[in-house]
Amino acid sequence: MKKIIMCEHLGFDSEFKLGGHHYAESFSKEHYDVLWLCPVYNELIYLKDKDLYKKRKGINKKPFKKIDSISTYAPYSLILYGNYKFLNTKLINKLSIDLTLPNLYKTLSENKFQEVDILWITNIKYYPLIQNVKYKKLIYRCSDNQEEFNTTCKSMVEIENEIIKKSDIVFVTSRNLIEKKRKVREDLVYLPNGVELNNFIRDKYVMPKEFKNNPRKKCIYIGAIDYWFDLKLVKKCADNLKNIDFYLIGPWKIDLSSLKKYDNIHLLGKKDYKEIPNYLYYSDVSIIPFEVSALTDSITPIKLYEYMSVGLNVVSTNFKEMEHINSPAYIGKNYNEFCDYILLAIQNKEKNKEKNIEFAKSNTWEKRFEKIKKYIEKD
Repeated sequence: MKKIIMCEHLGFDSEFKLGGHHYAESFSKEHYDVLWLCPVYNELIYLKDKDLYKKRKGINKKPFKKIDSISTYAPYSLILYGNYKFLNTKLINKLSIDLTLPNLYKTLSENKFQEVDILWITNIKYYPLIQNVKYKKLIYRCSDNQEEFNTTCKSMVEIENEIIKKSDIVFVTSRNLIEKKRKVREDLVYLPNGVELNNFIRDKYVMPKEFKNNPRKKCIYIGAIDYWFDLKLVKKCADNLKNIDFYLIGPWKIDLSSLKKYDNIHLLGKKDYKEIPNYLYYSDVSIIPFEVSALTDSITPIKLYEYMSVGLNVVSTNFKEMEHINSPAYIGKNYNEFCDYILLAIQNKEKNKEKNIEFAKSNTWEKRFEKIKKYIEKD
């Protein structure tokens, strides 16, 4: 059986299901033995997020814990590399792996992952593995503009550039990212995000309890709410469109207390991935209210494809990738236009439904994985 180590930013059982999760499942279906490496952790994580610490500790096991068919492991280290004073150098990055307890390289060997067919890196903090794991192909999946995150330090950008140079294949999720990374390497492969149709297209949907007995039109957002989320835009929509209820689903890391005064904004928090299609199906329009910035210009939003998979119209701000993707979404260039498009999208809900579904069907994770296989099978 072929083997692959996937070095990722999240746990395999995280509240979000992103590209790496879908590719791990696809590799498993292709009879790969898949090891999913979660980020390194220690007590610093406990101080920030006790639940996350407990999750990581729960998969710091020998032999590796299985989630479905995927082996998962979270290395514990005496030192964490990151955008912290004195902990932000390449040396600390190396030590964060060298000083794992039990030693990560020994643990990989004991579980027969010291030699693999593919070393797949999304999380650049696993760069030291390149020198210590034997692999046939090194693949880097560049899914974000690292330079623009407030958790990024200078050495991370340097490490990413080294990974790009050394990789056999570099997959990049947005056109804007390709333009940025071409200064490091020319032969980058465009591989945008996709959608898992099996989760979203169903014979039967169940109306969420929050929607029952509410005949008003419903506008939905699903995803993380962080500093790239345009809070002012959402407030503007709620003020201008008082007859529409706005539902925000997902965890938030920014202060949302200013939304409490709005009767037509509902914060629903985290929802299970399998519940999300029910909320989408019974909504009237969906939104992607991201601030336009150097960070969001390099994002290919998974939610675009997920929204459209149930036929829902999408209204988005005009960050660059939305201009590159030839989608049926409504692109608002300013706050007023964004509000106007919400009304138009609701009006055209049934008219655009089939077109949206067809767009989603042409952008599945299965289609993306077929492209990955072609590049892996070369030479």
